Amino acid sequence: MNTATDPLYTARPSAFGNIDPFLVRLLIVMSMTFSLLPPGFNWGHTDPSGSYAEGSLIFQIEFGSVFAIGAMLAWRNRGWSWRHVLHLNPFLILMVAYCAATMLWSPYPIVTLKRVIQLIGLVLVGIAISPPVGGPQQLIRTMLGTLMVLMGISFVVALAIPSVGIDYELGAAWRGIMTQKNTLGAIAGLCVVFWLKESLGQVFPRALCYAGMLFAFFILVMAKSSTAILVATLGSAIYMVVRKRYLTGQFESRRIVLVLAMAAMLALLVFYTLESRLPDIDELLSPITAIFNKSTDLTGRTDIWRLVLLEINKHPIFGIGYGAFWLGEGSPSQSIIDILHWIPLQAHNGYLDIFNELGIVGLCLLALVFIYHIVSLVRLTAFDREEAAIHWAMLILILISNLSESEVFRGVLFQNIFFLYSSTSISARLTVHRMQQEQQEQQRQALAKQQPGKNLEPRGPAR
Repeated sequence: MNTATDPLYTARPSAFGNIDPFLVRLLIVMSMTFSLLPPGFNWGHTDPSGSYAEGSLIFQIEFGSVFAIGAMLAWRNRGWSWRHVLHLNPFLILMVAYCAATMLWSPYPIVTLKRVIQLIGLVLVGIAISPPVGGPQQLIRTMLGTLMVLMGISFVVALAIPSVGIDYELGAAWRGIMTQKNTLGAIAGLCVVFWLKESLGQVFPRALCYAGMLFAFFILVMAKSSTAILVATLGSAIYMVVRKRYLTGQFESRRIVLVLAMAAMLALLVFYTLESRLPDIDELLSPITAIFNKSTDLTGRTDIWRLVLLEINKHPIFGIGYGAFWLGEGSPSQSIIDILHWIPLQAHNGYLDIFNELGIVGLCLLALVFIYHIVSLVRLTAFDREEAAIHWAMLILILISNLSESEVFRGVLFQNIFFLYSSTSISARLTVHRMQQEQQEQQRQALAKQQPGKNLEPRGPAR
């Protein structure tokens, strides 16, 4: 199906001209840029808690404008918006509703309300930029352009203003205009994967794709982030595996899952046969951490995990309240601050943070959100493997990185924004595809009525 000429993908003109494609790109650029740069564009002093617990004016203006433009675009195309709401991931809607319900027992209901408003705003923007208002590939390509511009500016800043763009305390690692080197490395790693995708397509010249990939790799090396190198390597591998039909035939996705599960079970069986016990967490992580010169305690993260598990025992069913735990001194996390003697603002494990704030109810809802998302990706893979492959790669990277960082369903952070936009976009693609099939079937039936003497069913191979 040529989406460029399909009527479902033809934007509705208005008195102001066809501004919808521009608004879609603007929303993607604004939301990605604001999520990556320091809150309030304050490079001199970054207080991670300032914009989330108390709420800075600049921060509110930044994302308030994103939500306002998103609401306007959704209203302009309210027919599509309502259709997308009806076909959205139902567990995503339940998750947002449950987050809102935790205001009833949250120790900081106003903070919880602010976090819920952020979630609702991001979902609304995701619906507004989804197909057919936004093109099928528009999210990824606009992200690529945005990240390349940010890397280009970071390159200039690192060379021209090294006191800002280079972190000499971390081995002269580049951070550019980002808050830290890992953020710059992460977007460089994603750009490597995105340029790999484009180099296999027909939209951009191969020379441009290879040049972009080389520049992103250079930034990746200068950022000195081993985690980002893992993102680039693993993301590229996942994309290539999903994109190519290595396992063809019926139920291919189930075969992939079955092969991976059997490999994991076989490895556990061999270990149990040799050691008469199952491996502990250090033994499972040590081969991976050794590659990147990391300790198996994940740079002290397991200390925080143990303390958070003790907090979870205080409210295991419903949680303490969405976004109401990591709020600095004087907040419910004070007991952990007293033990660690420093102020953490997350558990460095997104699943533990969900468990702590939303309880087992929220953790189960999160699992259902991911399961429904995976099922939707399998359905998308059936008719658009190219687009599905990049979403598969990003989802797996998000699931893995959420083990050591808290991003999913955590405000306006980059990975949370991408996941919500990806979820709404995939649901919209499935809706549009279903409508296209219905249109084709109606056209076939209409043609059959006009030519009743002809068999319009497709013929099978000669026997």
